[in-house]
Amino acid sequence: MKEEVGISAKLVNERGPSLNEAVVVVLGFGRSGRSASRLLAEAGARVRVTDASSVAELGVAPGDIPGSPEWMGREHPSILAGADLVVASPGVPPTNPVLARALESGLPVRSELELGWWFTNGPVIGITGTNGKTTTSELVGEMGRAAGRSVAVAGNVGRPVSSLSGADHDLFVLEVSSFQLFLCEDFRPHVGAILNLAPDHLDWHPDFEHYANSKKRMFDRQLPEDAAVLNGTDPEVTSRFDRLPAERFFFQESPAPERGAFIRDERLTFHLGNELESIFPLSEWRLTGRHNRENLLAAALCARLIGLSDEAIVAGARRFRGLPHRMEVVATIDGVTWINDSKSTNPASLEKALDPEVPTLLVAGGITKGCDFRPLRDAVAAGARVIYLIGEGAAGLAEAWQPVAETVRAGDLETAIDLAAEKAREGERVLFSPGCASFDQFEHYAERGDRFRELVRERETTRHTEGRE
Repeated sequence: MKEEVGISAKLVNERGPSLNEAVVVVLGFGRSGRSASRLLAEAGARVRVTDASSVAELGVAPGDIPGSPEWMGREHPSILAGADLVVASPGVPPTNPVLARALESGLPVRSELELGWWFTNGPVIGITGTNGKTTTSELVGEMGRAAGRSVAVAGNVGRPVSSLSGADHDLFVLEVSSFQLFLCEDFRPHVGAILNLAPDHLDWHPDFEHYANSKKRMFDRQLPEDAAVLNGTDPEVTSRFDRLPAERFFFQESPAPERGAFIRDERLTFHLGNELESIFPLSEWRLTGRHNRENLLAAALCARLIGLSDEAIVAGARRFRGLPHRMEVVATIDGVTWINDSKSTNPASLEKALDPEVPTLLVAGGITKGCDFRPLRDAVAAGARVIYLIGEGAAGLAEAWQPVAETVRAGDLETAIDLAAEKAREGERVLFSPGCASFDQFEHYAERGDRFRELVRERETTRHTEGRE
C-alpha cells in the first residue's frame, strides 16, 4: 500500500473500544479506506476490505489489501459474517448493500472520522456546514500555527483523520461532512461549529431532514464545558440548533450577539464578557465576499474558544490568502476578470458567489445531486447577465433559470469559456461557479478547477503574444 502519512508504532486508543483481534470490515478502499485499514491493522484488528471497484480499477496490488482481496469489485453482505465492527468511508451511501445490511442487523458501524478520533489525544475543533468548511478549517489551522501550536487540519478537507494517529499534535482542526457524521456515535469536539445549513447531497441523503440531522450529530455528545459555534443569521441553524448540551456562541456581521463574534466599525470584534474586544481591521483581510467575512468570524471565534490568543488570531488572519478553487482570481484579460470557484458544488455556494453589484457572466452546471435550483432565480436574475451551462445538469438548470436570465447550453467547459470570452465586456467578470458536483466530466472539483485555470491562462498567453506582434 502506498504510504500516505506515517503512523507511529506508538498507538494510543484514547476514546474507542479495544480493536485487538476484532474482525473489522472496511467499506471503500479510497484514500480514507486505505488509511483506516492501515490503522486498524496496526491496532491489531483482523481487517476485511470491500469496494465496488476491482483491484485493477483501484490500481493496487492484491498484497496491499488487508485480508483477502476477494471482495474487491463486489459488495455483498456475506462479508459481514463474524464481524465485530464496520468502518465506512465517507462516500459510501446508506443504500450500499453491505452498509444497509450492517445497519439493519444492529452491527456497530462507525465512520472513518470516528475511528481516527479514537486515536487523537489533543483538543479538537470540529467544523461543519453546507459551505465554507474548508476555508474556515484552514484559517483556524493558520491561527493555531501562528500561536506556535502543532496543528493537524484533516477530515473532509482531504487528509483522513485516521492518518493522524501516532503523530504529535496539540490541536486538531477537523472539517466534518454530513456523510461522516451520519455514522458517528461518540465523536465529541471540544469546539464544534456549524457555518450554515442549506439543501445539499440529496442524492445521498433521502431528504433535507436526514441531511440536517446528520449535521446535528456533531453536537449531540458535547458536554456543558464544550462550545457550540453557530451562524446567528442562518434561520435553519438558529431554529434547529436551539437546544444543545454545550454552551452556544454566535457569529454574525451584526448586531452584536450576546456571546460571540461580529463586525463593528469594520473590525472583527468579540463580545464574550462585559466588554467588547475589537481585534482586527477588515481592511487587512485579503478575501472578498460576505461569505468570507462569515468564515473569518467563525474561525476567529473557534480559535478564541479553544484558547488561542488575540495576537495569534490576528496573525493567522493576516497571513491567510485563501484556497485554490474558491473565488480564486485566475487572470484579468482585456479588462475582464476570470474567477475560479470550482469548489462551488451546491446551490447555496453558487448563490453566495453571485454579487448584483458586479456584472457577471456565469459558467455553471454538472451533477445537481437532486438539488432544486429554482430558489436561486432572484439571485441569478440580479447577479448574472448571461449563464453558460455545462454538464449533465444543464437541461435542469436551464429550465430553472430561463424565465429570469439568458441561458446558453455550452455543453462543456471549453465551449463555455470560448462563448463567455466573446460576450464579456471590460469591467465584467466571468465566474466559474458550477453549483454542482463534477463527476460527470471530471474526477473531482479540483481537476475541474485546474482545467478552468489552464484554459484561461492559455487564453491570457495568447492575448499577450498577439499584443507583442
